[in-house]
Amino acid sequence: MALVVFIVLFSVLPVGRLLLAAFDDGLAGFWQVIDAPDVWRATRNTLVVALGSGGLAMLVGTGFALVLSVTTIRAATALAFLMVLSLMIAPQISALAFKTLFGPASPLLKLAGLAPAPGTPNPMLGQFGIILVMGLHHAPLVAITLASGLASIPRPLIEAARLEGAHPRQVVAWILLPLLRPFLLTAALLVFVAGAGNFGIPAMLGLPVGYVTLPTLLFRKLASFGPGGINDAAAISVLIAAIACAGVLAAGAVLARATNRLEADHRLEPFWELGRWRPVVEFAVWAFVALTILLPLASLLATSLVPAYGVRLSWASLTFAQYAEVLFRQDLTVRAFRNSTLLAGGTALSLAVITLVSAHVLDRLKPKPRTLAFALIELPYAVPGIVLAIACILLFIKPLPLIGISIYATPWIILFAYHARFYAIALKPVLAAMATLDEAVQEAAVCDGAGLRHRLRHIVLPLVFPAVFAGMLMVFLLAFNELTVSALLWSAGTETLGVALLSLEDSGLGSEAAAVAVSATLMVLALMLAMQALARRLPPDALPWQALAGRGQRRS
Repeated sequence: MALVVFIVLFSVLPVGRLLLAAFDDGLAGFWQVIDAPDVWRATRNTLVVALGSGGLAMLVGTGFALVLSVTTIRAATALAFLMVLSLMIAPQISALAFKTLFGPASPLLKLAGLAPAPGTPNPMLGQFGIILVMGLHHAPLVAITLASGLASIPRPLIEAARLEGAHPRQVVAWILLPLLRPFLLTAALLVFVAGAGNFGIPAMLGLPVGYVTLPTLLFRKLASFGPGGINDAAAISVLIAAIACAGVLAAGAVLARATNRLEADHRLEPFWELGRWRPVVEFAVWAFVALTILLPLASLLATSLVPAYGVRLSWASLTFAQYAEVLFRQDLTVRAFRNSTLLAGGTALSLAVITLVSAHVLDRLKPKPRTLAFALIELPYAVPGIVLAIACILLFIKPLPLIGISIYATPWIILFAYHARFYAIALKPVLAAMATLDEAVQEAAVCDGAGLRHRLRHIVLPLVFPAVFAGMLMVFLLAFNELTVSALLWSAGTETLGVALLSLEDSGLGSEAAAVAVSATLMVLALMLAMQALARRLPPDALPWQALAGRGQRRS
């Protein structure tokens, strides 16, 4: 019963309310909203950046997955960790990092004497920059998806090909890639969906030059016209959700067929001995990581250490004043750090309890009801965050029935949206851990008369606590830097870090925005390191960078 309540509350009600508002005037009214020049233009831009960034993500992600999984490259875990770190960093922070790196005011380019002339347009603003940053940001999604496919390929198949004299290059081309075809298609669909629903990167790099995608169009329409245009916003939200859900459903169907076909008793291990080429390959991979991940972050750090954006970094100009300003003195940022910490922490703690109960129930359901229940749980995470925000506004803009209290324009609406958004993320590791438990232990407790609450608290929780804690950290990590949902749900006094960062950048306070971004990135790094410390107590591949590096694989 509890599981049904959670699913109805966090999935069915928001999505159902969105659909009712979108079709309030029937199909004719829905089409009238959609059939507008600005919507078609934004749709075209959305498809262009989703396809372009998806192609780049496929190229980069596939290369990384193969290098880390099949070659004897060293420090694979460190490379995978940095790769996933770039994904876990908020999209708007990645966009800001590239924006500060390549503009004429770039402190790093000025330090190297390579800065463009003042007044030169920033090449990151517009379609090219959005595609580049979004492609690099989503490349780890491709790599993680392909890593799961590589893990399912039987090792004896590769060993047989090698014994027959096949070169590693031939094994990759003739065996691995054909077997990975469903996973490649799945990865392509996932990055397309992620690109179509991304708000942070187009907001940072597109809105300043008038390049509008569907998520940013939705943001502008609601910000300009307020709650009065909510039905129009709902119609556009359904269009975005339809694009996203079509991709997610197709990806799920392809992946289900692939996992049914490939079952590995012996996990794939690196078989491509690089020999004398290993230093060259390692230099190339680390150089790429440095240029696409570390250098933009270094630019962000440099921007935060100068008194104003555009000042040349030197020992004379070096200052930590921006950090003192955003962490201790400026009301907006201090409040944003507090709000994000409380909202993310509250969501993580309550979802720990909810997922423990949910996983216990799901683990005992038959396959078909379990699949349906998890699909409904995953729905609010599958749709773009800005669509979920519109659904929450529609659901709570009027006072709640019976009690007559409205949570609209309060922190509670953001908290509700975070629960709906990250429910599936918190549930996955707990469900995986629950599947490994020995049923005899709980059956013995039932025979002794122990109730459900006692069993969950004293038997199940101690056994699955590492997975519960990992889920909590993952939820906190994602919610702490979240922008897409809170961009439409915040009100005066409830600003989150994502909102504060966007506001500072819009106000021309680039150094302060960079200081906020660096502080948030350090928080993400600390949480990922804490999760790494738990790695040995978690189910296999529970951490994405462990799955990408190939836990248990031999590295020479």
